[in-house]
Amino acid sequence: MIMVEDWNVVVIGDGDKEQDLLESLEEDGKFERSGFRDAVIGDVEDIVEFLEDAERKKYPYVKRVIPIDDAFVVSPESVIDKLKQRVKEYLDEVEPGETFGFRIEHRGLKGGVTSQKVEREVSGYFFDLIEKVYGRKPKVNVKKPDKLIVIAILGNRCGIGFITREMLEKYSVIKVR
Repeated sequence: MIMVEDWNVVVIGDGDKEQDLLESLEEDGKFERSGFRDAVIGDVEDIVEFLEDAERKKYPYVKRVIPIDDAFVVSPESVIDKLKQRVKEYLDEVEPGETFGFRIEHRGLKGGVTSQKVEREVSGYFFDLIEKVYGRKPKVNVKKPDKLIVIAILGNRCGIGFITREMLEKYSVIKVR
């Protein structure tokens, strides 16, 4: 069993083959069910190697992969505040002139928390923070950003991933809804 903070990847399977997905992944890391259909969380030693393997179709049941840098536990009451505190870590990653975007992969965690609300509040906070700290208006591009901050919420588990345009272009398996 993976401790809830010890995961660095979300893998979305293809169809109703969750057990097959888990079996195909087991030799390359620790994986477990997330509690949501076709979504598993895992801890891999080398995320780049894992992405390379997924890209080469080593895992036949993998549909999408979301790399995670920071994983933690949330509640409906704490999710937005915790995310605001954690996204500060990525402030220096968005250089002047670069575009950024936020995407949410959200399953579970009811209680008035919607993907739209999380995305709006956390990305708005990040936008305002860049403006306040650096005195410049950041450029937002949700379709094809230079830097993408991904928030994965699976029940009370939450993870943040920081993905560059280069990663998105190199690894077609990195996809967020």
